[in-house]
Amino acid sequence: MRSAQFFALAMAVATSEAVSQGFNYGATKGDGSVRTQADFETEFQTAKNLVNTDHAFTSARLYTMIQGGTTNGPIEAIPAAIKEKTELLLGLWASGGTMANEIAALKTAISTYGDEFTKLVVGISVGSEDLYRNSAIGAGSSAGPGLEASELVDYINQVRSAISGTSLSGAPIGHVDTWNAWTNSSNAAAIEAVDWLGFDGYPYFENTKPNSIDDAEGLFQTGVNNLKAAAGDKEVWITETGWPVSGEQQGQAVANVANAKQYWDEVACPLFGNTNTWWYILADAGASPSFGISDSDSNTTPLFDLSCKSATSSAAFASGTPTASVGEKAGSGAASATASTPLAVSLARLSVL
Repeated sequence: MRSAQFFALAMAVATSEAVSQGFNYGATKGDGSVRTQADFETEFQTAKNLVNTDHAFTSARLYTMIQGGTTNGPIEAIPAAIKEKTELLLGLWASGGTMANEIAALKTAISTYGDEFTKLVVGISVGSEDLYRNSAIGAGSSAGPGLEASELVDYINQVRSAISGTSLSGAPIGHVDTWNAWTNSSNAAAIEAVDWLGFDGYPYFENTKPNSIDDAEGLFQTGVNNLKAAAGDKEVWITETGWPVSGEQQGQAVANVANAKQYWDEVACPLFGNTNTWWYILADAGASPSFGISDSDSNTTPLFDLSCKSATSSAAFASGTPTASVGEKAGSGAASATASTPLAVSLARLSVL
């Protein structure tokens, strides 16, 4: 396994840009308190020092650019990422009329932190699951405000304009949503507007289908394949998936540590080193269901073995060191945009995936 990991590392260094591997991070904690720079630093340190992972998890997906408790101040994950050398998939929360403040925070971050910040950025996500929330299913389940595809495209264009001429001008811009929102023909304009498509999917919640842990890999892959078919030649990034270590049973899906490990081995391990992936989630103590692979933000010993030794694929961890800035590539309210997405998302949505 060690030799396979070093081979993957060598291959990653030989390419122009490494594959990103990391976790999702919200602006607030499970108890509603605001994450500070120190909190982000602790979590980024924990992620890159997880036992048996060769320091591979050095990327963070954010949901918002705005620091909790401010109108449009840049999120403190940015100085934490600079200190910890953690890559960033930036997020701008698009629903609820906050885009002007999100863009203001993005501009301030560029001017305040400069190249130290922008060299860590692997991409920008304009919105998260806005198309789903705008759907009949989303509206029926009170999932919160969403966006029409035309509104989302307008926001994407605003972000492109905002970063034009800056050191982020080469950043690939995408959007994150459920595959069935992406593949809805009414949202085709959004696919045309982005550089990459983010996939959110949780077989655990697909309780109208056979969704035991033994079905999970197939359900996941079906969703990804459907999205890739709609994406054409555009990249699909895995922006959210995971299996809970505790919580209520959903259909045939049982939440426990053994099943979370099986999902990791069968779904996560083949992705690592091959596809940009942000797992849900590092730690979410107190949540139900709980998807955390560690029982606390500071515990580097995970709840199950993350080494991929028992995975059936030959995939291994890629390099944990950021290698290129976006400038070198070819290419809720914001403060409440927490990382507790599966808890905020209705089971009605996920049951029809």
